[in-house]
Amino acid sequence: MDALALQTLASELEADVAVVVAAIDLAGRRCDEGTPSGQDSAAHHLSRAYNVIEQMALRVAKVFENDIADERGWHTELIRRLSLRIEGVRPPLFTDELRQPLQELRAFRHVFVHAYDLTVDPEKLALILKYAHVVRERIPGLVPAFVAAVADEQGIERPR
Repeated sequence: MDALALQTLASELEADVAVVVAAIDLAGRRCDEGTPSGQDSAAHHLSRAYNVIEQMALRVAKVFENDIADERGWHTELIRRLSLRIEGVRPPLFTDELRQPLQELRAFRHVFVHAYDLTVDPEKLALILKYAHVVRERIPGLVPAFVAAVADEQGIERPR
């Protein structure tokens, strides 16, 4: 990896983070409306937030490992994989403390996307929002830490 490739990845990841933060914030506001349509909207935005997180992970995996096997369970495996340091390749993108909240968001997204007849349970939605807020608070710091670690490990000038 060179400085330009790292700068490009950093810019893409930062843009992704902005979408995740906005989606989680909007999900919280929609849920606070306390209406079925507000809850449905909140569920949609939580699903959207996780979709972007998954795309972030895929970006990193493709840049560094260049292998995402489309096998059963790869969605779950992606979180675990991007929580690992791969010596000589890359640092982890996700911290261990984010694995559980990310898995909860992933599982919720799966149900939301694949259910044909779903009534959003307000209590379940509140729990998922709790996990989403953990992600929302920590995800902005992940990208600068990841990019700095990559730059340091590979002897590349840190992007501005």
